[in-house]
Amino acid sequence: MANLKPIVIRWFEQGFITKEALPAALHTAQDSAESHASTIQWHALITLLLTWGGALLVGAGVVFFVAANWQVMGQFSRFALVEMLLLTSLLGYILVRRRAVNAGDISGFGYTTANAILLLSAIIIGSLLALVGQTYQTGADPWQLFAIWALLMLPLALVAGNELLWLLLGLLLNLAVLLYFQAFPGALNWLFGPTALLAWLFFLNLSLHLACSLLSGRFVRLPRILKIQQQRFNAPLFQQITMLAAVGTITILAIESLFDEGPSIWGFVYTAVIAAGFFVYNHKVKDIFVLAIGGYSLVTVVNCLFIRVALEGSDVVAMFLLLGISIIGSTTGVTLWLKQRHKAFNTGASA
Repeated sequence: MANLKPIVIRWFEQGFITKEALPAALHTAQDSAESHASTIQWHALITLLLTWGGALLVGAGVVFFVAANWQVMGQFSRFALVEMLLLTSLLGYILVRRRAVNAGDISGFGYTTANAILLLSAIIIGSLLALVGQTYQTGADPWQLFAIWALLMLPLALVAGNELLWLLLGLLLNLAVLLYFQAFPGALNWLFGPTALLAWLFFLNLSLHLACSLLSGRFVRLPRILKIQQQRFNAPLFQQITMLAAVGTITILAIESLFDEGPSIWGFVYTAVIAAGFFVYNHKVKDIFVLAIGGYSLVTVVNCLFIRVALEGSDVVAMFLLLGISIIGSTTGVTLWLKQRHKAFNTGASA
C-alpha cells in the first residue's frame, strides 16, 4: 500500500487533524503502509486506471481519426463529428455526475468517472480549436491556440478539482509561452534581455504553484466555510511539477548570470527565492520535495561559481581537484540533511 504519511501531514497543515492527534495519525499511517492491499483496493485501482486511460485514449482517437480522414471527410462532417462528440461528453458528464450526487458524492472532486469525462471534453475542445484554425486558416499564431484552449478548459478544471486537468492546464500555458517567444523571439527583451523566455516561464510556473498552494490551504488555514472548496485545488503533483519547473528555470538564469560579464539581477532573485523557499517549506509547510530540488539547485549554482573561479585561476588542475571535492561534499551534505528533515517531518518534529 502507498505511504499515507504525506497525506496525513497535508491534512494537518489544512487543519483537518489537530496537533495532539498528529502522532497517532502518523502511527496509523505507518501501520497502513506496512499492510497489503486488499482485493477491493486492487479493484478500485484497476478501475481508476482503465477509466482515465480510456478517456485519454478516446480523446487521442478523436484527434487522430479526424487527421487521418482529413481528405475523405467534408468540412461539415469534420465539424459535426467533433461537436457531436463534445456535446455527448458534456451530456455524459451531467448524467454521471447526477448519479454520483444521488449516491452522496456532493463535491465530486478527484479521480471520479465524471471527471474523466471532463478530461475527455477538454481534449475534444482542443481538437475543435485546431480544426477551426486548420479549416479556415485564420492566420493566428500557434500560441493563441494553446492560450485559448487553456482559457476554455479552466472552468472544467475548476468544476472537476482534478489533478490531471490542472496538469493539462499548466502544460497548455507553458506551451503558449514557448510558442509565443518562438513567434516573437525579441519580445520583451527590453524588460529581461535575452533571457526573457526563461524569465516568463519562471514567473508563470511560480505563480501557478503559489496560487494552487494558497487556494488549497497549504500556506494559511482558510475559513471553515471554504474548507470544502479548497479541495478543488488539492493537486500535490501539479504543485510539485510547477515548483520543479520554476526552480529549474531560475537555476539556469542564476548560472547564466555567473558567467555573464554584464550586470544581472538573477543572482539576487535566485538567492531570495532559495531563502524564502527554505523558510516556508522547512518551517511552515514542511515539504521534503521542494527542499530537495532547492538544495540540489543550490549545490549546482555554488559549484558553477567554483567552476568560474577555477577557469579564471592560475592553477587550473588544483582548482578542479578542489571542485571535485566540493561537488562530492556538498551533495553528500545536502543528502544527509534531507534525510534528517524527512525523518523529522514523518515524526512530526519541529525544525
